[in-house]
Amino acid sequence: KLKSISTDSVYAGDIEKTAKWLEKLFGENGFRTQIVTGYDNPIVIAEYVVSEKAPTCLVYGHYDVQPAEINDGWMKEPFELSEMDGRLYGRGIVDNKGQFLVHVATVISLIKEKKLGCNVKFMIEGNEETGSPAIEEFVKKNKDLLKADFTLISAGEMNLKPPNIEAGFRGGFNSTLTITSGKTDLHSGIYGGAVPSSVLEMAKFVASLYDKNNSITVKGFYDDVDEIKGKIKKNNEELPFDEPEYLKVAGIKVLVCEKGFDVNSQVALRPSIQVTGFQSGYVGEGYRNSIPAKAVAKINLRLVKSQNPNEIIKLFKEHLKKVIPDYVEYEFVATEPYEGIKLDLDNEMVTKTKQILEKVYGEKVVFKFSGGGLPIVTLFDQILKIPNVLVPLGNEDCAMHAPNENYDLKYLDKSLSFSREFFSSRW
Repeated sequence: KLKSISTDSVYAGDIEKTAKWLEKLFGENGFRTQIVTGYDNPIVIAEYVVSEKAPTCLVYGHYDVQPAEINDGWMKEPFELSEMDGRLYGRGIVDNKGQFLVHVATVISLIKEKKLGCNVKFMIEGNEETGSPAIEEFVKKNKDLLKADFTLISAGEMNLKPPNIEAGFRGGFNSTLTITSGKTDLHSGIYGGAVPSSVLEMAKFVASLYDKNNSITVKGFYDDVDEIKGKIKKNNEELPFDEPEYLKVAGIKVLVCEKGFDVNSQVALRPSIQVTGFQSGYVGEGYRNSIPAKAVAKINLRLVKSQNPNEIIKLFKEHLKKVIPDYVEYEFVATEPYEGIKLDLDNEMVTKTKQILEKVYGEKVVFKFSGGGLPIVTLFDQILKIPNVLVPLGNEDCAMHAPNENYDLKYLDKSLSFSREFFSSRW
């Protein structure tokens, strides 16, 4: 119910309340708890020690959520939990409140039953949906506070029904492009056909990013993209894929992959450029009939492990110079670039997790690369230098970031069973 929306400062009060709610929950159940400030929104740290000799599992999650209003297309109020047709609905029910609370609830139960098999440390942050701009500084300065033997992170969706262990994420960055064609909007009758239009120039630029084969046209963009081969190719080919179901879940009619690449490769092991927002002119009731002087596009770039985000920013800027004419002005701002990651899966923690998943689900685990980004995984890998165990628990049609975000109760039951088996095991 707490509207912990990090992308809008209007909800700063709810962000604060959420951190305190978590602090209270952990404190009431015997955890050593603290709220760390000074790194954007508060970060909640909670630790429960079973034995000084036992290994410590660091569990990461984030309590901030995407914006949501009922008029976005929600069936019911997004910040009121509702149950319909075997699913729980509400903003954050999967991303990520629901998933990290699976582990919180399980650990609390095991503490009460005296069956917890390892020490557990929770790190729950409040800026993941804004790209966690201060999280690198936090991790670097708090290595002792975060000291652990391995991590467990549940923050994604499962591919259809088999249990998944995530093998890596794409990196990338968000950016804003503003094009200005004149000092003011102009009458479309008096000036139309004779003056530049910011909307038309923005449209031309966006159209210049891809060719007819759905390949990106930015010169040098693919130079460092590694080939999909070996174990990575094998794991990718083992991922289940049902095209009709995929189209149905996405609500689309056709796939637009690069020539020669399947969907699983395209969304996880190939880079992409997507326009995620476009603003210009008048879109209210009726018509204003003016040529907009300014157009703004929000552009999201997803990059693979071998690509350097800062180098891609340079290439993108060069493409801008080449495509945008000199009779308009433009400004390009890129924010929080971060690297992708391919995890080391050849370790005891991943092997044991695989065994637990297969016991609980009764199906073979598949390893998958996620097209999303989770900067904290790269930081844990590079700074803490401990194994990362990534187990997504959400249903594939959970509508993460969209209206009617939901958690299928069958998946939730399995999630709780997995979490209990994981944390009651002796590591």
